Amino acid sequence: MADDNKPMKYMRYAFGEILLVVIGILIALQINTWNEERKQRRIIKSVYSIVKSDLKHDIEKFDKIINWMSSKDSLFKKVIDNKMTEEDYRNCIDCIYLIAGYQDIALEKRGLKILIANSTLSDSRKDSLFIDINSFYSLYDTEISISQKEMWANFQDTWIYWKNNKPWFSDYYSRIVNDEIISYMANSWDYRNRVSATYTLEYLIYLEQLKSYKQDALIIIEEIDKRIE
Repeated sequence: MADDNKPMKYMRYAFGEILLVVIGILIALQINTWNEERKQRRIIKSVYSIVKSDLKHDIEKFDKIINWMSSKDSLFKKVIDNKMTEEDYRNCIDCIYLIAGYQDIALEKRGLKILIANSTLSDSRKDSLFIDINSFYSLYDTEISISQKEMWANFQDTWIYWKNNKPWFSDYYSRIVNDEIISYMANSWDYRNRVSATYTLEYLIYLEQLKSYKQDALIIIEEIDKRIE
């Protein structure tokens, strides 16, 4: 009877060994899965931190531009309202070069590019933060890009017109102020029209976009902080 039970004992022993091996493999796989998930979470948090850094850098740049543009707002309005005399222009070099350029910027998108490249690490379609960040950049990249193209076209139009029609353009370009330049700016409806067009594009549209970008960027940063803390 003892000999008859040996095969059964061997089978139970073998089955137990196999079961232990299977359990060991499953545990190892689960541990590996946990480690992989932790690794992915660390990567995603790191990427979100880069996005946050980009946004903060943009906000710093925009603050400087917003402050600079805001300091010129009253000068634009004074010219548009025809309240500038020739003497005012002689005493205000900023008024003379009011539309001689515009504040160009480029959004920092290093973090966004890395985030998109690593979107497979998480289900980006269900990640509300990923969706918010992607939508945020899509909106402002488009809006700001369009505004900059319009400002460039407006600036070019003025620059080419002056170059081809105003004998004082060479002096103006060399930052030499003469009486003809002063007279044109103080007495010409053409100059006030060009200042008005520039003000509309730069202050009523572009500046408001920069301010809105900053507000929405701060909201995104707050959401990132909740995710990475």
